[in-house]
Amino acid sequence: MQLMTWTLARLGSRFNLLFEPYRRRVMHSAVGRFWDVPLDLQVGLIEPDGTERVLPFTSKGQLLFNCEQFERLNSITYRGFSEKYRLRLEFNIHSVFYPEDEALCTMPAFYLEMRLNPADRIRWEQAKGPRPDKVKLFIRVDRPGTQISATAGGASGGGGNSGGGAKIDLGYKAVLRPSVQGMDASKGLDEKVWEVSASERIVSLNAETTVDPGGRGLMCELPVTDVGSGIKWRLVWGACCAEPVLKVAEQEKPLAGKLRYLRRAGSIDAVIADAVEHRDERLALSRRLEKLLDQASLGPAQRHLLNQGFQAFLSNTFWCDLEDGQEWFSVWEGSCYFHSTVDVEYNTSLFYLTLWPRLLEVQLKRWSRYGKEHSASGGAVLSHDMGRGAWAGKQDYAHDMPVEENANYLLLLQAYCHWTGETGLLADLTEFIEKLTRYLLWTDRDGSGFPSEGVANTIDDAMPATQFARKQTYLAIKRLAALAAAADLLGRCGRGEMAEKCRALVKPDLLKVEKAAWLGDHYAVCVDKSAVGVRDVWTDKLLMAEQMDGWDSYSIYSGNGLLLPLMIGQPLLLNLKRLQSDVGNAVRETLSQYGCGHTSYETDNVWVSQNLWRDHLAGYLGQTWMPMLSGHYWDMQIMSNTGEQSKGFIDTYINNNLCFYPRGVTALGYLLSLPRLTIDRLSADGPRVTVAPHRHHPQRWPLLPLADWQARKIPVCVVDAEGRVTIECETDPVIVRGEGVEPAGVSS
Repeated sequence: MQLMTWTLARLGSRFNLLFEPYRRRVMHSAVGRFWDVPLDLQVGLIEPDGTERVLPFTSKGQLLFNCEQFERLNSITYRGFSEKYRLRLEFNIHSVFYPEDEALCTMPAFYLEMRLNPADRIRWEQAKGPRPDKVKLFIRVDRPGTQISATAGGASGGGGNSGGGAKIDLGYKAVLRPSVQGMDASKGLDEKVWEVSASERIVSLNAETTVDPGGRGLMCELPVTDVGSGIKWRLVWGACCAEPVLKVAEQEKPLAGKLRYLRRAGSIDAVIADAVEHRDERLALSRRLEKLLDQASLGPAQRHLLNQGFQAFLSNTFWCDLEDGQEWFSVWEGSCYFHSTVDVEYNTSLFYLTLWPRLLEVQLKRWSRYGKEHSASGGAVLSHDMGRGAWAGKQDYAHDMPVEENANYLLLLQAYCHWTGETGLLADLTEFIEKLTRYLLWTDRDGSGFPSEGVANTIDDAMPATQFARKQTYLAIKRLAALAAAADLLGRCGRGEMAEKCRALVKPDLLKVEKAAWLGDHYAVCVDKSAVGVRDVWTDKLLMAEQMDGWDSYSIYSGNGLLLPLMIGQPLLLNLKRLQSDVGNAVRETLSQYGCGHTSYETDNVWVSQNLWRDHLAGYLGQTWMPMLSGHYWDMQIMSNTGEQSKGFIDTYINNNLCFYPRGVTALGYLLSLPRLTIDRLSADGPRVTVAPHRHHPQRWPLLPLADWQARKIPVCVVDAEGRVTIECETDPVIVRGEGVEPAGVSS
């Protein structure tokens, strides 16, 4: 693959490496993305004539020939050639991940490997001399404001010791003021900044390692061996920050939060010892997960999006222990720095539902502290976020999105309960659920089925009709889906009267929405097309227009609130044929070079995550065309991470700058929507799990939400060449639905 910006990160532990080959550097810090600084990383070999050849992470030395990269879910390999001596150098960096294994996933360390192989033909380049039998490799680091020293040590081997081999030590201060090149998003954070100390160590596990003459690196002589020989230079790169990286001011006194890995490894010595001791078993588990996904029937663009988005998500996570003993988990909203933005987590919920449901439960409980009383409705409005930068405790975003965020929360909570079968958290959330519901009921002020209050939403670069018009179709449908979820949840909480009130309202209001919004081949963006009296949510000024431009456009958001209910086998609220028509026709009318814009009126306003969410909905609706769109989204990632641009996972095109963004993990939904996996562990007839893959070609789909991770059992849905579907390594009884039969919940 071509060189491009790439992130590797640790879950919740903030240790992050952002490789920027076009800038010849690595952005690096023990406390993570946006708190990192440029690192000059020299990794390469010394040719027999003394020439140093390097990979593109340093401004020093001569680049290896034909540098390229190859990524998997948890790792990336960089390759370059010494064309003069017929050598191939590979450098692999692995960030281990295995679901629900906290010690493995939060370990703040990367595993590095270098290998040398012969390369008989390298284009038409002429050899300068014979291929050597052995070659010296090196790794050196240079970083501003950092104490760096390299020292020799005893032989480490690869076994269970504390990493006593040759090593590079780094020590520095990190200022917790987030920044991203090309934009000033840290306004208002200056008074909430402090400095922390960090330590890092790169230790060699090969006994023959020596200290580089410059004192800031290591060298190791390796034989040139055939691919698969197993002869490698093995290193471990660990980090430790033992000071608070977060302050949570939910009460009078802010609570400091320290990274959770400190409960197991409180120093750089302990981090390295833990990483070395468990190296082999952790790599084996992580590589097994990678292999499962490598064998999944994804196209190249889908696979790239998944791998890129997964690491981008990890780079934004905080997993901390607060000083009073509380557990904290949150996710930064990329370049915006907001903690656990509800609408963003609505999309990234596919990570939790697929791999780690408990982390969603932690946030569902925490969000319940962020409701704001609403006297007119007797209910509450959920905050957009839990804070920003290194501070949490209250919403930092400029305005509320009441209908949207209340609905998002109820849909997330329902999905979590049905997906896992866990309802224990409902007892503590009953009052909060009812308050969110009361507000949603209140927002339809004229009985039309559409909300006309609290309608500002999070599509914040869109035209007014999409972003804050009265009576938006997107919000109307999501609100009714949320009220159906509330009826379900409140019924389980013993609030039968409120549950019945919601249940009785949903169906007749849906008929009103269908009648008012359906325009023959798609749903309108909004049905109140008047701009009179509408205020811009950013300026609070009245719009200077009589009518909302684009009110009747095609939109990719109509069914946004319906995916999670379909995943848990709930009845489809809209007419199936109309929804399929709306989705398909909107693709045709909104598609641009990099995906679909919000509407046909604004085709350049592309958000990749919302395209992915729509694609997953289409998959559950049985529309098989949607995987073909992934190439558009991947083209935008390449464009945004080569040459002068370095954006990591970029969610938005030119009108916005949502970069290094967590929402790319929405690509995990391919593993759910393509086999059409539904899980309802609260079904009245007992737990019900179904798959309904299309049978046009052989496929393999790892059913990750059904895995028994501790027992290492991961079921796989297999479609053979004759279209027969079987489940390998089954953990739960799975109903295989026939070709042409819609999954439970979908009907016309």
